[in-house]
Amino acid sequence: MRIPLLGFAPDLDPASPGILTDCNNIIPTTQGLAAGNSRVSAGYPALAATCLGAYVAKLLNGTKRLFAGTSAAIYEGSSLVWTDRSRGGGYTGTNRWRWAMFGDITLATNRSQRLQAAPSSGAFADIAGAPTAAIVATASGFVMVFDYNDGTDTPDGWFCSGAYDHTIWTPAIATQCANGRLVDSPGRITAGHPLGPDMVAYKASSMYLGRYAGGNIVWSWSRIPGDIGVSGQESVVVVQTQHFFVGTDDFYTYDGTVPRSIGAPVREWFFDDLNRTYQANIIGVADPARDLVYWHYPSTASTSGACDSVIVYNYRQDKWGKLSASVEAAVQYSSGQVTYDGLGALYSTYDSLPSIAYDSPFWLADSTVPAVIDTSHVLQQLTGTPGASWFVTGDFGDDTAYTYISRVTPRYRVTPTAGTCTNFYKSTLSDTPTSDATVAMSRYRFDMRRAARWHRFRFDFTAAVGLDGLDVQIKGSSAE
Repeated sequence: MRIPLLGFAPDLDPASPGILTDCNNIIPTTQGLAAGNSRVSAGYPALAATCLGAYVAKLLNGTKRLFAGTSAAIYEGSSLVWTDRSRGGGYTGTNRWRWAMFGDITLATNRSQRLQAAPSSGAFADIAGAPTAAIVATASGFVMVFDYNDGTDTPDGWFCSGAYDHTIWTPAIATQCANGRLVDSPGRITAGHPLGPDMVAYKASSMYLGRYAGGNIVWSWSRIPGDIGVSGQESVVVVQTQHFFVGTDDFYTYDGTVPRSIGAPVREWFFDDLNRTYQANIIGVADPARDLVYWHYPSTASTSGACDSVIVYNYRQDKWGKLSASVEAAVQYSSGQVTYDGLGALYSTYDSLPSIAYDSPFWLADSTVPAVIDTSHVLQQLTGTPGASWFVTGDFGDDTAYTYISRVTPRYRVTPTAGTCTNFYKSTLSDTPTSDATVAMSRYRFDMRRAARWHRFRFDFTAAVGLDGLDVQIKGSSAE
């Protein structure tokens, strides 16, 4: 019996061919499934305090700036050194930092102080006259903030700068600076992201599409049908012309038409595992090179609300995976080009070089890789050699007959150096599986003996592995 592997799908019928009922450090790939890359330090020292948001600013000339914010400061990372780029006097507050680009201007906000701006080099400073705001985004030549306070607290409000001028914050038709409220549904605005020239504003159970209209209207907003929304800004991941997001009850994609559910295989499991008290803490990040979206989230084991688990979606293959990881922030990190001439300025000895494979994107010019800032406040790239991984299959068999399993042969794309397989068996689908023998891989296969109505398998690998299916040898059956 040849079975293609379809990814993590705990909500589906466990007898569905090819699904995984559980796994760890497994990501869905174009060709099947693989062990996730391990973390490798980017070489920077730890930040002074908990990271409340990180961002890579892309300037008009193609250069990039790496920022990380704490409750008291904004730091820029360059040449493996964190440099304080805070405004004079620093910052206060414990809200997350949110970021956006406006030409060569990097914008930052955390709703505790006035909207910040940094030129193409140097430090941040207050934008005179700008409000405080929880969210900042840019589209169609405007800076737009949501959930703002300009002297009046307006959690359901939007406010845009003057057209093509991030320093104008006095509403006037002549400059097209304007503000307003989204009141067709209750609640504060929880997220705002561009979608091409348009803007999408999210509440906990509603969405609005904003479009520049000019004239007296400036921005026209229409509510998107349905009671779908998000709890936090970082729940939404923008990939090209689509938003992928974790709603309050499902996973969705939105391309400007209507939100479409993508969470059928994992929805019930995920929301049972999620600590809903801290759902707003979800942090999403894309890995476009591998067609992946990572959502870091606080599981029920996280009593503090810190993100300790990850669910991974491959949007090309419509498959899922998951892993365990504790993080403070996530970012699409660009290491820049590393040359032999500049190597000594980055690393004093060969021993201090990071443990990154020679063909990793880390060494390439203008490469972008997913990265996190871990709970030690250290920037880590997801580019290291894959570590240990495991997965549990669905059930093979029949309620009315015994089948005999003699061998399982994974179809490897990347052959592991070692692995084990544990056979489980049971009499009915509703039974708790009984563990049978654990066997080591021999000649790239696993031999075993077990007769039962239902069988499932757990595979454990210690390093890199990639596979797209299983060949399961079932010998004979006898009806009862």
